[in-house]
Amino acid sequence: MLFTDWTGLSGLALVWMLLALRLSARFSLPKQRLLAVAVYFAVMLPVSGLSLAGWLRGMVGDLSISSVLLLGAALYARLRPDAQAIWDARERYGLLFLLGVLALVLYPFALGIGMSDPYRSGFGGIGFIMMLALLAFWTLRRNLKLLPLAIALALLAWTVGWYESSNLWDYLIDAPLAIYALFMSIKLLLLNVRRGKRAWIKPQ
Repeated sequence: MLFTDWTGLSGLALVWMLLALRLSARFSLPKQRLLAVAVYFAVMLPVSGLSLAGWLRGMVGDLSISSVLLLGAALYARLRPDAQAIWDARERYGLLFLLGVLALVLYPFALGIGMSDPYRSGFGGIGFIMMLALLAFWTLRRNLKLLPLAIALALLAWTVGWYESSNLWDYLIDAPLAIYALFMSIKLLLLNVRRGKRAWIKPQ
């Protein structure tokens, strides 16, 4: 198995592991940890030439580094509930909001809406790289960790050619993550609007 295949399949194995842990929420923590390891090897094991992770990969392709980081952080928080600092709501929604904005920038233009194509900048546009670096630095100064970590890991993986793709966008975001990020960002915005309205009409 090629290294790129192994990493791609391992990222998708995290989906199955989290699903299994969600279905076994009543298990004790040691049993959940053993289950997570067992599920990883089970979904990576090919049956008649195709594993469950490979089947999912055939449907959605390789996950971006951001997706793998989010899934990995969620798995770590579930298996280590005493160490959830990087998985709090502020960290998650900060990263998801950025990914939602990137999805709005990338996908409509990639579908032919407008004259520009931001996807081209992912092949090594210095302006795009500098923008990401400045954004990572700014969010780090605001005491966020997950978002700058996602940017740093995506840039590092793209630099060393971790995946088959040579476009930085594919390391930052993928289609399933884009849909999820947009959904969660809109949900959070609506929730904040609703809370604001309730606070405004609440009698003093």
